[in-house]
Amino acid sequence: MKESGSRTRALAKTAVLAATYVALVLLLAPISFGAIQVRVADALVGLVPLLGMPGVAGITLGVFIGNIPSPLGPLDLLSTVPTFISCLIIMWLRRRSVLAGLISYSVILAAWVGYLLNYVFGLPFLITFAYLLVGIGFATAGLGYLLYRAMRRILGEPA
Repeated sequence: MKESGSRTRALAKTAVLAATYVALVLLLAPISFGAIQVRVADALVGLVPLLGMPGVAGITLGVFIGNIPSPLGPLDLLSTVPTFISCLIIMWLRRRSVLAGLISYSVILAAWVGYLLNYVFGLPFLITFAYLLVGIGFATAGLGYLLYRAMRRILGEPA
């Protein structure tokens, strides 16, 4: 019975995180897409080290659903692959440096989205990558790290 309860709890965490991510992307759509973006929903990536695999699944699912209305079209649904890999990197680095994991996520996603924008719209990759890195880095490594620290304090986890 306990195993069923923990599975249900993990599924609930995944669903709530994914739904929150999607809601933030859609509510803030004008700044969630494009070459200059601050996807505030990416701050939720800061919860991945605390939630574990339900966090990885929630962010990945949230990115998939949130990208359905993307100006890049169905191609942007492939963003779930680098998102999933980046979240796994965060999990791998969480014992060493959560901030390093969040920065890795920012760099990987900025490179991926920069590539997509270059491929679809012909935008210059390096300039687009730089703009994206600032926006994604602010949301993920900045806001996400602050969210991580605040939640650790709320949960009473040691520093």
